[in-house]
Amino acid sequence: MARQTGSTLSKNVASGQRLWHILNTFFLNIPDIFVVVETSTGAGNGEGSLITAGGRDGALELLNLLRVYFGNQWKLVPPLILGGMNRTEGISVYYNSNNLSFSGPWGWQGAANSSDSVANIGVPNLAAYAAPWNNCLPAVAVPGGNINAGINSNRLAGQWQFRGVPPLGGAPGPLLNFPAMNYRPPFLTTFWDAANNRTIKLLSYHAPPHNPAAANGTNTISQIDEIINLGANEVAVIVGDFNVDINDAPNVATAYNNLIGLGYTRHINPSPAPATYPVQGYVSTHMKHGGKRGATPWNTNGYPAYGYAVTEFRGRNTSSIDNILTRYGGLGAGGPAANMTIVNRITGSPYNRVMPIPAGAAPGALAYNSAMVLNALGEPIALPLAGIAPGNVGALSYFRGWDNYGKIRSTSDHMALIIDI
Repeated sequence: MARQTGSTLSKNVASGQRLWHILNTFFLNIPDIFVVVETSTGAGNGEGSLITAGGRDGALELLNLLRVYFGNQWKLVPPLILGGMNRTEGISVYYNSNNLSFSGPWGWQGAANSSDSVANIGVPNLAAYAAPWNNCLPAVAVPGGNINAGINSNRLAGQWQFRGVPPLGGAPGPLLNFPAMNYRPPFLTTFWDAANNRTIKLLSYHAPPHNPAAANGTNTISQIDEIINLGANEVAVIVGDFNVDINDAPNVATAYNNLIGLGYTRHINPSPAPATYPVQGYVSTHMKHGGKRGATPWNTNGYPAYGYAVTEFRGRNTSSIDNILTRYGGLGAGGPAANMTIVNRITGSPYNRVMPIPAGAAPGALAYNSAMVLNALGEPIALPLAGIAPGNVGALSYFRGWDNYGKIRSTSDHMALIIDI
């Protein structure tokens, strides 16, 4: 049986351990919405249709495990194919139906068809999902006072195509690209939050991997009609991998200035001066590979980044490329957002081992322990906090081993983000 790279385990066993790592992280602070970007799509039937193959199987397996460990109230918005021409991707959005009702905003028309607006499909022509997606969403009507009120959630879908604000006269707004044709667009899902009497607009996005396309694609979000115009009881949340390092000032300005001008709050911001390590480590979200010239446990950049949290591509620092932005339409939408935390399972979060926090860097708020091997003090043995230093025999291979950095990085090269809205 094939072995997992960097481990003596079989690939099947390693896959199970990655799933358990996700579930363990989930358990530490159970969210109401959980987003997974970069879900593979398979061939499918074109943009806006359901993903297939391994991505489908993985998304459904994670849903099953969430239900096993956290209850049958967990649901999945069926992921759709986003983009084209070998740039396709899906985004999986899981949610707790005890607290939220999925309301679309678009509808599902069945078979190999793509998601489309409810108005275009027509309510009588909406269809429930067929197997294997038929148990992902509840056959329960969306509550009144919300988007698509009275329509069962299992006949609705996320939105994958976007237009700008309609001009005067009622003509449709211009069709938007992110930033060009066939690049993957964002994925909009909407939820009714009954406890707070509000609608949550969740826009999840994975930008192209290189600038200027990444910055321009992110900036295009600021032109989306649904993102510009919010009702008094609506909150918009924009999440994702924007592929723009937060300390890359020119591209950051292009990517985010228009969204901030609309009133959006960006929750990971450029490092306070001096914008060097170790301060930059407090905003890092992206991890190095484990191969040659890859991640190390050395105190290269100080706590919490050490030698693993800096990834460079073509000379550009890409260590902090994930973010969350929020905007509240009015007093009825609640807010402000709180407890923004980078979920670091290497050192653990929040970042409170060095006090006072250097240069006023943001430490985060919610608690996550390290998933590496710990000593009696709860410190990761394979990091300098526990005495590992350059030159120690076996220190590098121990740090990169499967039970330490290997499993964490194999699960994802990005650290998760969590926030209370």
